Amino acid sequence: MKKKMSLCMVLVLMVSICSLAFANDGVERPIDVFELGAKNDTYAPVGNETSEPEGNETEEPEGNETEPPEGNETEEPEGNETEPPEGNETEEPEGNETDIDDDTEEEIEIMNNTLGAEIRLLQLEKAITKNLIKGERAVAVLQIMEYNTTELEVILAEMRLLLEEVQAANASANDSVQQFVDLKSDAKKLTKEFRETIKELLSDEKIKELKEQIREIVGEELQNYSKKIQNRIKQFNRNQIHRLYGIIGVTNESLADAYQDGNITMEEAKSQISKMVNMLAKEKKNQIFSELKKEKIDKKDYANEEAGDAMLNFEEREQNRSQNRSDKAKNENNNGKGKGPQNK
Repeated sequence: MKKKMSLCMVLVLMVSICSLAFANDGVERPIDVFELGAKNDTYAPVGNETSEPEGNETEEPEGNETEPPEGNETEEPEGNETEPPEGNETEEPEGNETDIDDDTEEEIEIMNNTLGAEIRLLQLEKAITKNLIKGERAVAVLQIMEYNTTELEVILAEMRLLLEEVQAANASANDSVQQFVDLKSDAKKLTKEFRETIKELLSDEKIKELKEQIREIVGEELQNYSKKIQNRIKQFNRNQIHRLYGIIGVTNESLADAYQDGNITMEEAKSQISKMVNMLAKEKKNQIFSELKKEKIDKKDYANEEAGDAMLNFEEREQNRSQNRSDKAKNENNNGKGKGPQNK
């Protein structure tokens, strides 16, 4: 009986330690101490980029709205990226549009430090850039087909302004979560607007043909973003391993260093940590489990509180941003100043 109880405790600890979220498709994600890995953030985005917290990318003008983020290139902390305009559409959740969706609230969990906030904002930036690139390709094709693309060009102009705002967002600011929530919401709405405008111009069959024409286009800018996100996720995860070492009572940094240097994978790191825990006395295992559980609860409480604060005066802020951006976009579009997305 004792043996069964001991085995059960080890399994519980392994789940707690090893559930750190990873990115999809073999990409690394940011992890938290309780899970020792973060969810996908391909925004996805706060979903993970495989190896990125690229949770969720903002969809491209005529594509899906938000991918579940990264979420996922390099391990993203967790979060979804809104998908590119020309991707599949995902149904929007019904209910109050000013409520923060579960994916976004989950993405917020790693934003209690500057590095986590940088990951989420980079993932959002990458998602918007991806949508812009695909949206511009779509407009170029439509212009060759002699369609009137004025409305689509205005939306893209607003998206470029939004990209500049994301690039200017301060990950160290006290309101970084509010900035992320606001800008991600705007990205999703502009993506939806682009997609619906395309639908007014083209039949479903023509939209499908258009998607096929631009599906394979991938800009070098996105590869640069993926590398940046991956590097930050690796640093984030290394910090999480270090914190977990502190809870376990280990001072050797070799495992964390080996992970960050790419000599071992996160799966291998988690396996070694599980073996360390398995060798501890029952009382120590109980203590570790209690601390990990408390950390997870604190993380959820933080995200919930920040999400609530971000919703204060949300609609008023949204209206002001939308009006200012729309006026500026129409101005720039009329003056022929529109230009492609700028990668930092």
